[in-house]
Amino acid sequence: MSKTLSFFDRLVVFLTGLLLLVAGLVPVAYYWEIPYVSEYLNRFDRESLGYIPDETWYRNALIAAFLVLLVLGAWFFLANIRSRAFSTREILTADSQHGESTINVARVAAAACEFLEKSEMINQAKSKVAVVGNRPTARFTVTADPSYSYEDLTRFLEGADEDFRLANHTMEIDTVWELQLDRITA
Repeated sequence: MSKTLSFFDRLVVFLTGLLLLVAGLVPVAYYWEIPYVSEYLNRFDRESLGYIPDETWYRNALIAAFLVLLVLGAWFFLANIRSRAFSTREILTADSQHGESTINVARVAAAACEFLEKSEMINQAKSKVAVVGNRPTARFTVTADPSYSYEDLTRFLEGADEDFRLANHTMEIDTVWELQLDRITA
C-alpha cells in the first residue's frame, strides 16, 4: 500500500468513526439534556426541517452527493484491490552479449522456503513477494521450533538471507524476515 493511499484510508476511517461517534452521542446528550447540546438542538425548527425534502435544491444536492461519494468510493475500492505482487524480475547475465535473463522471484522464494523447512529448526516457512513502497520486497514468515536458541535461529536465517540475496544479486530486492516461535507442547 502506498503512503498516499494509506493516508487517505486512515483519514476516511477516522472521519467515519468521528461521524458515527457524534451521531451516537448527540441523541444521548439531547435525552439527558446536556446544556450546550440541548440548547443548540432546541434552536432548530423541527417543522421546517421536515419540509427540506420539498425544496427545489434538495434533489440536486442528493444527486451531487451521490456522484461525489460514488467516485470517491470507486477510487478507494480500486486503489485498495490493486495488486502489488510481482513474480519475475530481470537479472544481468555474466556475459552481456547473451542479454538478460528473467528470474521468477516468487519461485526462488518458494524454493528457499522448501529448503528452510528441511531443517529441524524450522517447522514452517512461507514467502510472499510484493512491491512495498517503491521497492520490490520478498517477505518470509518462518515458524521455528522453540527448543532451539534464538542465536542459532537468527544465524540460520541470516545464512538463508545471504543465500537468497546471492540468488537475486543484481535485482535489488529487499527481504523481510519474520521469525515466529511455534507453540510449546506440554
